[in-house]
Amino acid sequence: MVKRLLLCIPNQSVHYRGMNARPQVSIPLGILSIVAFLRENGWAGDVRVYDARLSASFTTTQEKGGRVTLFGDDEATMGKRIAEIAPDVIGISNMFSAQFPQALRMAEVAKQACPNAVVVMGGPHVSVFPEETLEQPCVDYVVVGEGEERMLALLRCLEAGETPAIPGVLGRPEDRRLLRDHPLVKVNFIKEVDDLPLPAYDMVDVERYFELQANGFSPRTREWGQRAVTMITSRGCPHRCTFCSIHATMGYRWRAHSPDYIRRHIALLRERYAIDFIHFEDDNLTHDSERYDRLLNILLELLPRLPWDTPNGVRGDGWTLERVRRTRESGCQYLAVAIESAVQNVLDKVVRKRLDLAQVDNLMVFTHQEGLRLMAFYVVGLPGERLEDIDATFRYALARYFRFGVWPGMNLAVALPGTELGRIVERDGLRDPSLPYAANQLTTSEFSPADIQKRFRRFQRLKILIFLWRSLTSWRDLRYNASLVWRYRSSIANEFRKAFGM
Repeated sequence: MVKRLLLCIPNQSVHYRGMNARPQVSIPLGILSIVAFLRENGWAGDVRVYDARLSASFTTTQEKGGRVTLFGDDEATMGKRIAEIAPDVIGISNMFSAQFPQALRMAEVAKQACPNAVVVMGGPHVSVFPEETLEQPCVDYVVVGEGEERMLALLRCLEAGETPAIPGVLGRPEDRRLLRDHPLVKVNFIKEVDDLPLPAYDMVDVERYFELQANGFSPRTREWGQRAVTMITSRGCPHRCTFCSIHATMGYRWRAHSPDYIRRHIALLRERYAIDFIHFEDDNLTHDSERYDRLLNILLELLPRLPWDTPNGVRGDGWTLERVRRTRESGCQYLAVAIESAVQNVLDKVVRKRLDLAQVDNLMVFTHQEGLRLMAFYVVGLPGERLEDIDATFRYALARYFRFGVWPGMNLAVALPGTELGRIVERDGLRDPSLPYAANQLTTSEFSPADIQKRFRRFQRLKILIFLWRSLTSWRDLRYNASLVWRYRSSIANEFRKAFGM
């Protein structure tokens, strides 16, 4: 009999074998959506949520691979908390490949604390490697893709004492036959996302998340809200950028919430939790321009305006001056646009992103004219790029920052599992597989990590000089940049040391 379900978020590794990461805490939307779906569909069991990050404590240990620093509860505390709750089923969420060892360790701790409990693991990494994850003795079931429907089906099978045979749920090696024969998209996805209830925010201490996010632990690099939330108004993306890993968990089909659903969601958050900022983190918020206009209508209805941004990035095409103006008027604090490369041939054949760079320049002109801040995402160091292509992207990013104030977010390529880039790199042996997944590990016939690092450091130095120049020549930039430096002084100091080799 399944009477109690515990859904868990593991602690985080913030330093391991030379890898440094900033601790990040945000409301776990995926888990809260699962809880709401279970309620909506009448599952009568007791559901609890345990987020091991919320203690915000740091623990440092010495392991074989080197010094390890963990953020959140230590293993003894996790084991005690799990044992006190005494769940029959324990679900563990793993959002990032780099944190998979921590999810696995939590599963081991859970098995030790409650030997008879069923341990289920889900998330992007697990969705890419379901069979490998299932081989771990501490994992009883793996959920691939979206978790709402699959977790409910699994719980009902366990309650009935039946052997689950659910597409996207693996409990035995032979369950592999329940997956689609596709290298990326192994399962089907929820067709009508409006059928999902609003996330069950009442299941967690929302105030604790606000407190931690406002004090430096937000996943966003520019967190201006004191009571900020993430909102996802659509799922999936029909585009096929080689480095993107979203398709394993959300698929290629773009599925959007209706204006009424979004309006109800915002009303709940504003009236019950007094939110003061929204981060729209859809993978493709502006895929449908008319639907985006309807979203703006909702935001323009709000009085006073609710500030918002798009830290996950939007497309650079489909913009008009009027659309940019309405975006600013609706409360947008900044847009992030995903450009990737300044070389059209690289975009077309290497990144495989259907994007016309001329339209991106139009967006920059429009935002500059309207006074709407814009930042841009770039990625360099991809197999198929030449050094001259990489240099062109660096020059383009700096020129647009100098001319239009478009802040350049430069990323060095990471061959994440479950991506087309990951398969290319594995097939051609372009990275050392013994290393944890990190940026700038690829070696091709055109460049080495040292080549990329040399250019990246020069880019960082020039970016800092432009930052200083814009701060000294624009009162608006001076106020904004001074606030940015003060809020993120430790991170900025670290970037300064990297850029100048200090």
